[in-house]
Parts: sequence; structure tokens; C-alpha cells
Amino acid sequence: MPWRSASKIELSEKEEKILKENAVGTHTPLHIKTRSQIILMASEGKSNNAIEKELEVHAKTVKLWRDKYSEQCEELRRIEKESPQKVRRTIAKILSDEARPGGPCTFTDEQVAVIIALSLEDPAKLGLPFSNWTPTLLQIEAAQRGIVESISVRQVGRFLKR
Repeated sequence: MPWRSASKIELSEKEEKILKENAVGTHTPLHIKTRSQIILMASEGKSNNAIEKELEVHAKTVKLWRDKYSEQCEELRRIEKESPQKVRRTIAKILSDEARPGGPCTFTDEQVAVIIALSLEDPAKLGLPFSNWTPTLLQIEAAQRGIVESISVRQVGRFLKR
């Protein structure tokens, strides 16, 4: 497999200013700070290996964000010329994660509704030996009634919190 050099990144003054603000901002999420630092260091000509060691991140992370930013450089230049006020938003979009689909839902809406409805019933009227529901007691009762095959106490708590 042929060796490929790291993507070259040249920043405009505005981009550099925004990335520096991100890199040191106290209210900036950590992943945005790290990605901003990667881009800034790459623009200084540092190698992926040097960035990886200095920031203590994985090599794949450095390569991913360096390449991703590099691919958007032309578009950023165009936006900076046409709509300078959109540069910050565009950089934020580039450095953000893409939406991930996640796993499929484990419980149907009907199952969730039945568990919540059960939590509203008086346990004493159902002939149960306690006066108040807890997530643990709801978990046991939902499984015994066949509402769900199994469910964690934590998941029951999430349903009730919603």
C-alpha cells in the first residue's frame, strides 16, 4: 500500500481566530476543542504523529479530522468570500459529529405505555404487599405480567423520568 502524506491545511485569518477561540474556550465542548487543536497544529505543519503524541489522541482521530477539514477548505473559502458571517457556523458543522442511527428500539411504544400505566396504579388495590412502586418493583411486575421478556431497573427508571 503506497504511503500517503498528511493533508495540508492552510487557514485564513478568520478561520484561525475561530479555531483558536474554540481551542481555549471554557464553554466549548471537549471534542470541539480537541478537533480545533488538531486543525491548528496541522496548519502549523506538524505531522499527524506529532499531533497524536502532543494531544494524546489516537492516530485515526488526527487523520480523520485533518482530512475532513482539508476536504472542506475550498467550500470554506467560498463561504468566507460570499457570506463571512457564516464561517463560524460552517466550522462548527465541519467539526461536529455526524448523526448516528444507534441501535434499534428494544421496547415498543405500547410496552412503554403499559409500564407507565402500571406505575400509576395503586399496588395495594392489585393485591401487592407494598404501597408505592419503585423501578425495581415495576421491573419485576412487568416481567411477571409478560409486558416485557426482560428489562433493566435503569431502563424502567428512564421511562418514568420521561
